[in-house]
Amino acid sequence: MSAFALDRQTRPFAQINVTPLVDVMLVLLIIFMIATPLLTHKLTLNLGGACRVNCPQADEPISLSIKQTGEIYWNGVALNRAQLEQNLALAARQAEPPRLTLRPEARTRYALVADTLATVKNAGLDRIAIDPAPR
Repeated sequence: MSAFALDRQTRPFAQINVTPLVDVMLVLLIIFMIATPLLTHKLTLNLGGACRVNCPQADEPISLSIKQTGEIYWNGVALNRAQLEQNLALAARQAEPPRLTLRPEARTRYALVADTLATVKNAGLDRIAIDPAPR
């Protein structure tokens, strides 16, 4: 019998080659490790501390409503953008700035709400609560 003769009794074995599978999984793991930090957004919120003794009385929060049409209401009174900025500046100058509750109407454009939030933040008010209207 020669050295190159085929052994007729050997059978092919059926095993999966896992090397390509491991390679693909490692590449996907690296992609997710790189992409995950890019997808996270940071939003800083001032939740305030708990006051236990001699706490000052909290002022009534400001209710700022935004309608679908772009109308803005300050505690139920209609305002334009200039009046809003003026009221926000006055509120921010107080010794203890009040809490502002933003109530956008359902289906209000996101750009309008984001613009109003930016105006409030630029005025110096950082205690903001968002109370969405029921649908």
